Amino acid sequence: NLVRKLGNCVKKLTDYRRLAFAVAESNFPRLQQLLSTGLRNGASPRKLINLLGDVAEGSVNYNPRPSTDTRTIDIALMSYILGGRKLLYALSHGTGLPSLRTLRRHCAFTRIMPTVGMIRVDEIIHNIREVILKPREAAEPKRTKLRGVSLMVDEVALEERAVHFRHTNSVGGLCWRHSPTAGLVLNSYEAALKLAKDIKDGHVHLAKEMTVVAAKCFGESGTYPIAAFPTCKVQAQDARTIFQIVTSTWNQFAASTVGPLWSWATDGDMVRRVSGYKEFLSQKLKPTSPIYGTLAGMAGLNLYTGFNEVTLDFDFKHIFKRKSCICTCLRSQAGIILNNGRLINPAMLARYLIRLPQQTSDTVHKLLFPDDPQDVPRAIELMQAAIDLGNLDYGTIDADTCADVDALRLLGAVIKSLLEPFINTKMSLTEQFTSLSTFAHLSFSLFRVSRTDYMSNQLYGDSQTMIKNAIFCLAKQQQLDPTDPFYLFETGDDPLERLFGKMRMDGGHNSAMNYSQAIDRLGHACDLQGAFMRNPDLEQGERRLSMSRSEGVDHLTMKSWTGDLVAGHCSLPATWAAGRDIAIEILSKTPIDPAEYDYYKIFAYEEHDDEEPDLRVDMLRVFGQGIYPGVDDLVDRSAIPS
Repeated sequence: NLVRKLGNCVKKLTDYRRLAFAVAESNFPRLQQLLSTGLRNGASPRKLINLLGDVAEGSVNYNPRPSTDTRTIDIALMSYILGGRKLLYALSHGTGLPSLRTLRRHCAFTRIMPTVGMIRVDEIIHNIREVILKPREAAEPKRTKLRGVSLMVDEVALEERAVHFRHTNSVGGLCWRHSPTAGLVLNSYEAALKLAKDIKDGHVHLAKEMTVVAAKCFGESGTYPIAAFPTCKVQAQDARTIFQIVTSTWNQFAASTVGPLWSWATDGDMVRRVSGYKEFLSQKLKPTSPIYGTLAGMAGLNLYTGFNEVTLDFDFKHIFKRKSCICTCLRSQAGIILNNGRLINPAMLARYLIRLPQQTSDTVHKLLFPDDPQDVPRAIELMQAAIDLGNLDYGTIDADTCADVDALRLLGAVIKSLLEPFINTKMSLTEQFTSLSTFAHLSFSLFRVSRTDYMSNQLYGDSQTMIKNAIFCLAKQQQLDPTDPFYLFETGDDPLERLFGKMRMDGGHNSAMNYSQAIDRLGHACDLQGAFMRNPDLEQGERRLSMSRSEGVDHLTMKSWTGDLVAGHCSLPATWAAGRDIAIEILSKTPIDPAEYDYYKIFAYEEHDDEEPDLRVDMLRVFGQGIYPGVDDLVDRSAIPS
């Protein structure tokens, strides 16, 4: 008996070994389903080996059902959106991915309601319900906690072409501002002829761009587009109308279930900047506001907001890298002039950057004259190099070089105070806002002294508005739930930029699309975003939007931050005062007149009658008189290509 048992054991071990070799040497699609089905039916290792052999020879019709687990469905969804139905068909038959029919049974594709004619509230409500409310309810676990919300707005280019929407038998792709006067419903052949004539005569405009409004919840991943309007961008009032309609709709139909609206973020478009200042700097924060007690004592902070205390925001990455930015100023021949009259431009920087240990003449040239001026990692590298110049030991130097070094040290301090809160993952919330306060005070004094020789009016206004919005959002988070973390990088409109990147991926990186295609791709981008959120290991990320050149590294994720980011652990008045004191210490070592950084006197409290114009000085109104340099009509020097 023992010999017989040992013999059976040896046979089973041999069969298992043969099975392992068979699995290793063959490439069977849906192998997991084949083995699991056989084991459920009580098949022995030998029978499984025979089944694998029959399948390999084709003598058995092997067509098991594909796996429908979440990850497999997500991979099939990615294949369908990025490669189309033919790629999914090939992968379904070649590797066992679910077919398109199976995918449709297990997936609810996102559909964005297009805007035909004038902006309609019911279309925005439909998108809020389909894009935000239903996915949040279906999430595991359900997302029911109220969050602060930032609405982001940006445009994507369109082909100037009319399109037909069958569900309404109407013509789309026409500017929402000018098309309501035309008959867009094709009830007759004559209606089509009249519409064509109106377009030809210029009474109705073909849309050049699609304005997308998306919601971002603080403390949650995900970007939710709730409106997509075709626009010709002719009238500046259009942006303000969008602000008002979408804000009102959100407050009525989403604020109670998703969360209150805190800010509107944009990329610094001039038309939206002017409209944003008019809409979101229209009324002063009232003493009855829950956040008034926190912010009122922060001398110099602009306390003007829009309705319901909504603030304007500008994306920090655009301040770093867009055509009107710090790096463009440094790369232009006009450069930046600091306190001692030294001009910091490419010629000067090239002389000193070569002294850094990691720099060569080739790397310096790439930093100062990049092929892509809007490459974020390259912009970050230049700013970090400027910080390194401020910390470099220059040894014994002559008087002329000493003046250059003083200017470089001041430049390094300014850039470090702005950049570090967004890239140093070890900083606590207190350290981040202390650093931002330092930049706000330094920049205020330098702008008062050098004005547009330091930076353009628009860039100054954008950077100060960004810091103001971050302060307001943190104060609101402390009121909503002080135990939650607050992530500084969630301000701005970067999530919308990433969603646009997924839209372009859907089109094979072909930016040519009409309005109907753009609406479809926007919905696909939402589905693709959801699949990557569930499977973050499958997403490569966007190189130009990453804060680091290293593959697989992007500091702007919640998990990567290790500092104390609990909202309630940060005292905003204390960080504001600490940043002010650091700025005073830095400026005291420069030739700047001490009166220009006597913040106690500059921002001294004065009684003000609300019936009279507010002429006081603050961070946004550098010279008082109710004038905001950020919307000055002077030419934006920093927008000139370097």
